[in-house]
Amino acid sequence: MAADHPFHTVPAPHPAETAAPAAAPASAERRPSALLAAADTVDRAVALLCQGVLLLTGTVLMVVLTANVVARYVLATGGFDWAEEVPQQVFPWFIMAGVALAVQHGGHVAVEWLLGKLGREGKRIVLLAGHALVVLAYAVLCWQALVVADIVAIELSPALGLPGSYGYWAIAAGCVLLAVSTLSNTVRLALIGPEAMPQPSPEEMPT
Repeated sequence: MAADHPFHTVPAPHPAETAAPAAAPASAERRPSALLAAADTVDRAVALLCQGVLLLTGTVLMVVLTANVVARYVLATGGFDWAEEVPQQVFPWFIMAGVALAVQHGGHVAVEWLLGKLGREGKRIVLLAGHALVVLAYAVLCWQALVVADIVAIELSPALGLPGSYGYWAIAAGCVLLAVSTLSNTVRLALIGPEAMPQPSPEEMPT
C-alpha cells in the first residue's frame, strides 16, 4: 500500500526484477566500442598502406629524377628517354596516397561557417549528411576513373610501352581509400559526436 512508505521514496525492486535488464546496457556498450575499434583498425591499415605507397613512389621519383639530371651532364644523349615517363606513371599514386592519408588528419579544406551556427546535434546531422555525399562522390569518381582507364589502356608510352591506364587506376584506388577513411570518420561521428572529427595540427592550418 502507498501508506507503507513515504511519498518521496521508492521501494527497492526485487533482485530478480533487475538481473535481466542489467545485461542489455553491457551488450549495448560493447557494440559501439567494437565499431570504434573496427574503425581504428581500418584507419591503421589504410595509413600503413598509404605510407608504404608514399615511401616507395617517393623513393622511385627521387632516384629516377636525380639519375636523369646527372645523366644530362654525363651522357651524350642528354639523359634517359624513359626517365620522363616514370614520373607520369608514378606521380598519381604518390598524390592519391597523400590525399587518402590527409583524410585521417583532417587535412582537407572545409567550410565551417554553417557548423559554427549550429548546436552539437545540428553539427552531427550536417556532418553525417556531408560524409554520405562525399562517399557517394568518391564512388562515382572511382567508377568513372575505371571507365576512362579501360578506354586509354590501348595507349602505350613510347619508351617503356606502359599503358595509359595506370594513372587512372591510381585515381580509382585512391577513391576507394578515401571512401573507406570517410566511412571510418562517419562511424566515430555517429557514435561519439562532432568532437570526434579529426583536426589538423596547428602548423598545417592556414593563417
